[in-house]
Amino acid sequence: MPRRILPTAFLVGAMSLSPVLAQPAPASSAAAPSAEQSAQLVERLLRSMTGPNGDTQVTYGAVPGTLPLRLAPPLEVLASVRTGQSGGGYVYWRILAGSALPAEETRAALQKSLEASGWKPQPFYGPPIGFATQQTARNQGFYREGGTNFVLNANLVERGGRTEIELGVNVVSAQAIANLKKAPTYRPQSSLPLLRAFPGATVKGGYTPTFPNGSISSAHVQTPRPAGEVFNFYSAQLKAAGWKARTDTTDGPLRVVTYSLRDLNGREALGTLGLRPWEKEGGGYVLTVSVQGFKP
Repeated sequence: MPRRILPTAFLVGAMSLSPVLAQPAPASSAAAPSAEQSAQLVERLLRSMTGPNGDTQVTYGAVPGTLPLRLAPPLEVLASVRTGQSGGGYVYWRILAGSALPAEETRAALQKSLEASGWKPQPFYGPPIGFATQQTARNQGFYREGGTNFVLNANLVERGGRTEIELGVNVVSAQAIANLKKAPTYRPQSSLPLLRAFPGATVKGGYTPTFPNGSISSAHVQTPRPAGEVFNFYSAQLKAAGWKARTDTTDGPLRVVTYSLRDLNGREALGTLGLRPWEKEGGGYVLTVSVQGFKP
């Protein structure tokens, strides 16, 4: 088949048009939403999540005055969301707040504010914890008795140099409060505390599995500080939790200290804390803490 030859005039015209055709489409000139539009969008999305029979109310920058709850500085309230169902038969509040403090200091400030409003901490029970990391959530429950009984669950997470707080609050019966007071105050399997992160370090932790006679947790601590300083920081927290050092063994770069301890049920057990340098993935150290060998 013969090749088709385009006229010179057509080629010249196409070349002159090509820069125009190659230009990108102009960017959208839509204006950014106003604060009122943003608020309306958020509330409409929330209503769509609760269904046609749901009742959603949003309070910005404050806790609703109908709740017996006041959060004092350094805690900052972003918004409170009240969701009602079944014609008001079930009501649940979510309070979104935060602070510029680390998670543990924020938790202490939160507890101080709640106790000043008549709230009491719930007895803690649950699995062993292990190393705190930048992603570790801090969970704590509270309750308040009165003409209306409330329970509150707090979830704190460090993110972007701040601590984010989400509080879930709902009304419960007097029997539910009575059941809370009877809840076990021990951690099944062990007394492995939440070990605070080494100051200035990036800490990456893994899953903390439990087994019938103990638990184990590990973390990668990225810091240029000496190994002994890092080890002593974590060992001091174990000793504060009642662990007693028994043996200290060094094998090349690996150091392992064994401890004796009693769990929150009074059972005797053995524990270990180990540290070894880690040259990969940013350097630092790998630490492992374990509880094992409970006596009957």
